[in-house]
Amino acid sequence: MRLPVAQAVELIESKGLLKRERQDQSGKVIAHVAEVLGRDLPTDLIDFYRERIARIGDFTSIVPDWNEYVGWRMPDSWIRRLLHLDAVPIFDDGCGNIFGLDLRPDVDVPAVYFFDHERDFEAPEWAAGSSIGTFLLILAESDRAVDEGWPDGWELEIDPDIERCPRAPAIWNAG
Repeated sequence: MRLPVAQAVELIESKGLLKRERQDQSGKVIAHVAEVLGRDLPTDLIDFYRERIARIGDFTSIVPDWNEYVGWRMPDSWIRRLLHLDAVPIFDDGCGNIFGLDLRPDVDVPAVYFFDHERDFEAPEWAAGSSIGTFLLILAESDRAVDEGWPDGWELEIDPDIERCPRAPAIWNAG
């Protein structure tokens, strides 16, 4: 299900769960990431970078940060970390794992997947959202879902297409 990134961000911000970067470096970020990856970026990823998301709840975005004195603060290796899997990191979970966006060229609406550091990011473990917009909404509700003991599959209420992500199953089917 494609949900525009801006619409998802607006909903999350209205709940007080979103923190933005103070400065708008999105133009530089978009150009830099495209250069590092050596390809055009999907529209949803460009929209994601334009929203200047620093964090959602306890989850930190993985976005290069430009500083006039030292240059790019995030090493390019972080941007390339999932490139061997045709994905780009967009969030970390605070435990070393990465949520990455599918970059395969034949995908119209790229999904977001969870990559486990304990398995050396060898493959997507489970689908985290069928688009960046739906992923952001799921991410914003994930702490609450855990705290309140929501049942497996609660994500379907937000993202009815999450089970159709082609590269990995939804978390409740991941085993």
